[in-house]
Amino acid sequence: MDDRHPIVSEKDREHFRRLGEWERENHELALREHLALSVDERLRRSWRFARQFARVITRDSEAGSHSQIYERARRLGLYR
Repeated sequence: MDDRHPIVSEKDREHFRRLGEWERENHELALREHLALSVDERLRRSWRFARQFARVITRDSEAGSHSQIYERARRLGLYR
């Protein structure tokens, strides 16, 4: 065994397996909860998120403009 690169113990492997299972289960639960919401509620949440982080996720010149969201919603038949 190289002292600079110790071999991972089986205890460590089991710990990370359990951690991965927990992450997967939580992701599945969150997805089920999300899909149980109505389309309207998902859009409302998405809109709140977009407004909350608009300045972070858009260029300064586009800050405050949500035309792309409306355009996509129209294409999908979700907004008129």
